[in-house]
Amino acid sequence: MLNIKLFRVFVALILFALALNPAYSQLRKQKPKPGNQAQEFLQTQWWLGIRGGTNITQTTLIESFSGLNPINYNEDKLVKEYEDFVDPAFHIGLDVTFYHKGFSVMTYPTFFRNNINYNSELAWSGETDRDQYETSYQVRQSITFLELPIAVKYDILGEKIRPFVMAGAFYAFAFDANKEVNVFETDYASGEAVEFERANIKLNNREEVLNNYGVLGGIGVSFDFWNIRSIIDVQYRHSFQSIVNDQTRFDENTFSSFGEVQDDYSLQNYSASVSFVFPLRFIDSQFKAL
Repeated sequence: MLNIKLFRVFVALILFALALNPAYSQLRKQKPKPGNQAQEFLQTQWWLGIRGGTNITQTTLIESFSGLNPINYNEDKLVKEYEDFVDPAFHIGLDVTFYHKGFSVMTYPTFFRNNINYNSELAWSGETDRDQYETSYQVRQSITFLELPIAVKYDILGEKIRPFVMAGAFYAFAFDANKEVNVFETDYASGEAVEFERANIKLNNREEVLNNYGVLGGIGVSFDFWNIRSIIDVQYRHSFQSIVNDQTRFDENTFSSFGEVQDDYSLQNYSASVSFVFPLRFIDSQFKAL
């Protein structure tokens, strides 16, 4: 359902960007201006377009929690093992930029998905080798934010191909979250290890996720083809708080009934994106996009 929803949003964003772009209608209507006026005009420009890409997430553990209490060993052994940068996710949104003499102020409202994987184990042992029982959890958490960043970009060169650096901040509203938990158990009562799957749970857990905020920075390059500007950038995002709602951590639900509860953790993310943007101010066809 979420994929269908985001696809509809993607189509709507494309139509919205094209509807607001007066490029092709103005291209033939305006009369040429003198060269010096054209250069002055092109020092300031608005850009609007679409943006998408992929990203990978690193989880920074703040505090670990367990839904069960061990009997004969310390709780410190129940710490979950997080798998960083192993499950790429995607993001898609708009790109809105105001450019003036090499500097740009930009925002790109984006549906940004983060994938988080981790594993944990519980064990019980008695006096003999047959008195053993182990439980392992494999968890896949997917969280989608509606991110509203703002950043300042500086073009290092002003030629047709323009490398740039950028820095800014973001605030992200928790839009959706889905969690899948596989529970496996190993029984030694027969004298041999017998492993079986106890449960496979897939549920929406939006109520367990908080809004997020932090800073971002990146590098990239832009180049023009006719009146379309293509932008490729790589960014790093650093969150300042746990995204887990501690008020709902131990609520009675399907996950907690199997002993699975959320840790407190923040997100660090690397993303690669491509944007296609259109200028919103034109003189005529002899002046290409700045």
